[in-house]
Amino acid sequence: MKLIITSVYFILIFFCTDSESNDDKSYVSLDVIEMNVERVNDNLFRWIKFHPDSEFPCLRLEILEAGSNALIKRKNICNVYDEALKVTHDFKKLSFLDTYNLSVESQTLTFELELSLLSQNVVNMNCSIKIENTDFSPLVCHRSESE
Repeated sequence: MKLIITSVYFILIFFCTDSESNDDKSYVSLDVIEMNVERVNDNLFRWIKFHPDSEFPCLRLEILEAGSNALIKRKNICNVYDEALKVTHDFKKLSFLDTYNLSVESQTLTFELELSLLSQNVVNMNCSIKIENTDFSPLVCHRSESE
């Protein structure tokens, strides 16, 4: 009996000390639809685009240490502020979302967004974010000129 209790105790210790939070785990998501990795400064920059109809319809930005791929900084873009309407659009609450024309030049990621609001209005935005050595600048988005 003592052996059984000791065995159960060690099993519980193993499982309790080995667990990681979901944010710390590295896993492959079937919701990823596009990604890219580029060298920026002395590190790597990775963007990951998730399917807009998934539970996580976001754009994930990561700065990784070159060589080891250790995560330095992560930023999830799951909403965008609309200066014209003075409102933040949550990507989960849109009827349609498209993130496209992602490119990195001069340590800045630029991309375009097409947002279909629940009111059936379509908003097109140009966005940019600067990639620094260990952090990101705030996201800046403006409505496209055609609107």
